[in-house]
Amino acid sequence: MSAGTDTGTESRTTPAPATGAARPPRLLLVTGSMGEGHHAAARAVEERARRVWPGVEVVWSDTLDGMGRGTGPVFRAVYAGCVRRLPWLYELYFWLLWHVRPFRAGTRAVIGTWSARGLATQLARHSPDLVVATFPEGITGLARLRRRGGLPMPTVALVTDPAPHPLWADAALDLHLVSTSAGAALLRRAAAGARVRVAALPVSSRFTPPPAGAARERPLVYVSCGSMAFGDVAAACTAALGSGADVLVSCGRDAAVRRRLARVARGHPRGAAMRVVDWVDDPAAATRDCDVVVTNAGGATALEALACARPLLMFAPIPGHGRANAAVLAESGLARVCPKPADLAVALGELAEPGRRDAHVRFLLARLAGTDLDADVAALADLRTRRPHSVRVRAQDAMFLHVATAQVPQQIGARILIEDPTGRDDWPEHLAGLVRARVPHIELLRRRLQRPRLGQPLRWIADDVPDPARHVRPGIVEIGAGDRRPTWDDAVTDFFATPVDPVSTGWELQVARDRAAGEIAVLAKVHHALGDGLAVTDALIRLLTDEAPPPVGPPAQDRDPPTGAADRLRRAATVVRGITSLAIAGGAGTSPLAGPVTSAAHRRAGVCFDGAQVRAAARAHGVGTTVLLLAVVAETLHSLLAERDPDAVPATVRTMVPITTRTSATVRSRALGNRTAAVSIDLPVGPMSPAQRVALVGTALAAGSSAGQPDGAAAVLRILGLLPRQVQALLVRPIYGHRFFHALASVMPGSRRPLHSRGGLIREVYPVLPLADRVGLAVGALHWGRTTAIGITADPGLVPEIGGIPDRVKASLSLMT
Repeated sequence: MSAGTDTGTESRTTPAPATGAARPPRLLLVTGSMGEGHHAAARAVEERARRVWPGVEVVWSDTLDGMGRGTGPVFRAVYAGCVRRLPWLYELYFWLLWHVRPFRAGTRAVIGTWSARGLATQLARHSPDLVVATFPEGITGLARLRRRGGLPMPTVALVTDPAPHPLWADAALDLHLVSTSAGAALLRRAAAGARVRVAALPVSSRFTPPPAGAARERPLVYVSCGSMAFGDVAAACTAALGSGADVLVSCGRDAAVRRRLARVARGHPRGAAMRVVDWVDDPAAATRDCDVVVTNAGGATALEALACARPLLMFAPIPGHGRANAAVLAESGLARVCPKPADLAVALGELAEPGRRDAHVRFLLARLAGTDLDADVAALADLRTRRPHSVRVRAQDAMFLHVATAQVPQQIGARILIEDPTGRDDWPEHLAGLVRARVPHIELLRRRLQRPRLGQPLRWIADDVPDPARHVRPGIVEIGAGDRRPTWDDAVTDFFATPVDPVSTGWELQVARDRAAGEIAVLAKVHHALGDGLAVTDALIRLLTDEAPPPVGPPAQDRDPPTGAADRLRRAATVVRGITSLAIAGGAGTSPLAGPVTSAAHRRAGVCFDGAQVRAAARAHGVGTTVLLLAVVAETLHSLLAERDPDAVPATVRTMVPITTRTSATVRSRALGNRTAAVSIDLPVGPMSPAQRVALVGTALAAGSSAGQPDGAAAVLRILGLLPRQVQALLVRPIYGHRFFHALASVMPGSRRPLHSRGGLIREVYPVLPLADRVGLAVGALHWGRTTAIGITADPGLVPEIGGIPDRVKASLSLMT
């Protein structure tokens, strides 16, 4: 906890000067007098609110005061007594909150019921336009009010600990602000479906890094163990003196602690180098002026040290939240944990070296870059009270959740190549800004899967306040001969090797760069359940491009679907004919492209063509580009399999070809989800002329489409959607895999007009498709601007020749021209 100015514990109102006749918005800060850290965070919010909203009226409310007379002193006494005398009991309480669901639910119910009454009185008295809570017991009470309809205004939980516990979070609230990505992950674990954003450190603007100056002869160590001075403060000071440092220490107005520190000063040879104060009246100046901060709880003191870019040492962390905070800070590289005095002395000795200390300060300064609490608070003005509404997952989308396995994850995406001759290093930050600004308006990217519940249907929830830290990987992947990822294909392979989680993330972006070629690329992966290739491409265009593009793919249908009896009869006949055609096609048999897929480490490769060349070749054969490119795939497979064993080349390879239903009168071109259906065709891969191969592919594709296979497949999935999801999964998994096809191939339209990102032309877009159960090859083609790019996914155990496939594809297209 911070050793800052004591504000008292009573509910207070701080009026602001009026700026006009209209009533300014009113902000209610819900805090709690359990140490000083919760007040410190509330003061930081008040300061920024006054800065970004001139004339705002700020109202404070102390949760413990509203829980009844004497509650605050009792809570503080129990808390302090446990930490000081019964640390095992406090550690047990903390463990039970995380690991025993009935205990967690019961604690939330008791505290929520207890604190909600006083909070309801404050809400009725002040009628705030926005509520920000910095105290977990207040957050629990506010969540209870929200569920009972007593909290109509937007409400934000501001987490002051790097490692929040379950009382910090509740999905009923509108937003949670937390200062680290690791803390955000803990929050989502504590409250599934909670909206979380990683924000700037919740500290006053007075806590800023000091200007660079000459190093002291001896480093100054600031020992601050919170307003309650928990832990062995004397041992921390003894270790600091022993390391040769000067010491400034606050005893938190605790007479017993001051006496122990006085004994250290008298008995230590360097006792004169320690200055003991009851309270630090200006903690910002004390933090800025020191060289190292030592604390043991990881609350406000730790955050203030990080805000000042001061090296932080966590000495003998107190039980419960102290140890959890220390673990999160250490994992993030923001602090070093020193369990014993000897460890603290060693760490201080190392930080006494100016070079090592300066390197750590530079790391902390980089961590602060781009964070802005003013902007985070200002963004709350646009917050709307929306409970996480859920939408049932359509059967066509649920299929990709059911068939996904650890070996065959279902994720689609792209490598988006952008001209960037200036070689800017802030692309990840730029993407983070786009996520904040644009994703709330892109329905597909707002969706995440609600954590599945036994016996309940799968549902989507809307992430109205997306957290860029969940979607944009930090840093830039460098492409080059000396790097771990020497080629673009290696970078894409590495990026897709980690499956995207539809519950916690749904989609991810990564920036990659080839400095030598002056090229930058955005790598994108999206769980297939969120949408098909056209839907994902459209969403990524809307996220990344400078222009406001029309939907990609087929134009929107403005006519109403047929409703007459004759039309319904024709549709039913088409469905029956399609199901019959799929049944007659039967199983796919065996294939050299099918077999066990042992891991998710699938290889990716790409090849790009002049789109005019592709269209000219298609015209020469009298077919569309889809037929031509499928014929190119067939020619490539013939070349590959013939090289393996000329006598064992099969006549055909059963291939699943997704066909969009967005041209249907019943489907809008920007409809969410997967709006495709399958046509199963036998690609001719035996020896024949290019013209014969193109003609056979065209015939097979036309036959499958005219037989109603897309309608039949869609109808089967709709019927399966009526069943419990466990039954759906059992029926879908055997269908989507090697029993019925041995390869996947898809040709998708993109944008033909030039689009730009940050002013640079988006030159090429390579699609990435997933494999299926025991299916070793997937090929996607995407028309973009003047190019046609082909992305290949292969399991190296089934298709070890993937490295040579791009050249084979080029040779196959040459044969077709």
